[in-house]
Amino acid sequence: MHIKPTHPLAFSYIGQRTVNQDALYPAVGLATEETELFVVCDGMGGADKGEVASQLLCDSVTDYAESFNYPAFDLVHLRTALSMTLDRYRIYLREHPLVGRMGSTLTLLQFHEKGATVAHIGDSRVYQLRAGKIIFQTQDHKQVNDMVDAGIITATQALTHPWRNRLSRAVVAEPGTSTTSRATPTPDVTVITDVQAGDYFFMCTDGVLERLDNYALETLLAGNIPDQAKLQSLIALCDGQTKDNYSGYLIGISQVMQPVAQPSALLS
Repeated sequence: MHIKPTHPLAFSYIGQRTVNQDALYPAVGLATEETELFVVCDGMGGADKGEVASQLLCDSVTDYAESFNYPAFDLVHLRTALSMTLDRYRIYLREHPLVGRMGSTLTLLQFHEKGATVAHIGDSRVYQLRAGKIIFQTQDHKQVNDMVDAGIITATQALTHPWRNRLSRAVVAEPGTSTTSRATPTPDVTVITDVQAGDYFFMCTDGVLERLDNYALETLLAGNIPDQAKLQSLIALCDGQTKDNYSGYLIGISQVMQPVAQPSALLS
C-alpha cells in the first residue's frame, strides 16, 4: 500500500501563554506530499522547560527514524526511541541543575506499506475522519479516564473533576533518575489498514481541544472548501480564545495505491 497525502498543513500558536511548549515534525511549512512521518508533542506545563522537552522528544523520535532508514514504527522501535529521549532529558537535567523535571506528550502518525501507524502518550490526539465523520481517535491518558474505567467516578464527573488535567502517562524524567529507575513509558500503538482517498488525519495538542469538539471538527472537515480554508476555520475557533498553546497537523489523503500482485512463476 502506498498512501499519498495532499499537501500537509501545520500550525502552532502560543495562545495566551508566555512560551510555546508545542513542537512539530516537520516544522510548520516544511512538510510535503512525500512526507510519511509526522510528530506532534506538547511539553508539560507543570514541568520545567516544556518547550525543550517537547523539542527533544520530537528530535529523538525523528533522529531514530532517520538512523534506521525510517522503519515502520512498532512498539519495540518506539520504546527504543523513547529510551533515547529519556537519556537526552537526563543529560539536559544534569547540565541545567535548576530545572526540576522534564516531560512531554507524544503523538505520531506514519504512512507505510501496511497502512498508517498511530502512536500516542498523553492527551494530544490523532483523529481519522471519512465523509465528515470521525472513524478513529486516540484516547487520552488522563487520571480521570482511568478513574472512570475503574468505576470510581462517572464520565460526567470527570468533566469537572479537579484532576481532569492530570496525565496518567507521559514521557518524563526527573533529576537524579537512572536509566533503570524509571520505566520507559509505553505508547498506545494502532496500525490502521483501512485508509482511503478523501480521508483526513488531524493531529493536535490539547490546547486545540479547549475550543474544538468532535462535532465542530466533523462539520469543518466535511465542508466543500479547500484544505487551507478548512485549516483556517479550525484556527479561527482558537484564535484569541485558547489559554494554552495550540498546534496541529491537517493531512488529507489524495491517493491510496494497493500493491500489484505479481504473477506466479510458470512451471517448466
